[in-house]
Amino acid sequence: MSKLKDRILESAWELFREKGYEKVSLRAIAEHAGTTVGNLTYHYPQKEDLLLAMQISTQGEILAIVGSVPDTPEGILEELYVLAEQVEQKMLERAFYFNSLFRLAEDLPSLRDNMERSHELCYAIYEKRFEILRKTGYIREEIPETTLHNLVTALIFCFSSWLAMREKFHSRASSTSIAAVVRDLLFLCLTKKGRDYWEELARKYR
Repeated sequence: MSKLKDRILESAWELFREKGYEKVSLRAIAEHAGTTVGNLTYHYPQKEDLLLAMQISTQGEILAIVGSVPDTPEGILEELYVLAEQVEQKMLERAFYFNSLFRLAEDLPSLRDNMERSHELCYAIYEKRFEILRKTGYIREEIPETTLHNLVTALIFCFSSWLAMREKFHSRASSTSIAAVVRDLLFLCLTKKGRDYWEELARKYR
């Protein structure tokens, strides 16, 4: 990515954060980046292309947190435990982006398609790890695969709706840490040795 393209995207991040996606024009972004509208639209023909670039960048950062599947079930549990808080922090840092993304994706096909791909990737990440945890005795055998699949759906919905709840309401639900909710949902699926190790992780990351 060129320095100008980077600078334009950084300006868009800053202005969207300050004023909201809808209230920022391409001209305002170009002026903030110290360039012309023509140079901006060469790299990002439409404003939604800036949001798409942000989407891809944020997804890349989250995937970098996940990495490859850990070698041990204990490593997988620790990864899942830490991931919940890291994703929460990323969402808080970029609240305007996530709120805009979920709202605008309905009308912007490129955003919606990329969001659907990211959801499929989330299923793959969680389900691969759940499969290993089940085989190694860390997830309860009586929990059917369909329930684990539904759990992944619930986790995605939890993250997706949490910011909107947090910004618009001041209830107990909106003030709760989404990382704590996700960890509790995962805890319910674990066997005794899984729960024991989960509690060790809670003490480690307290």
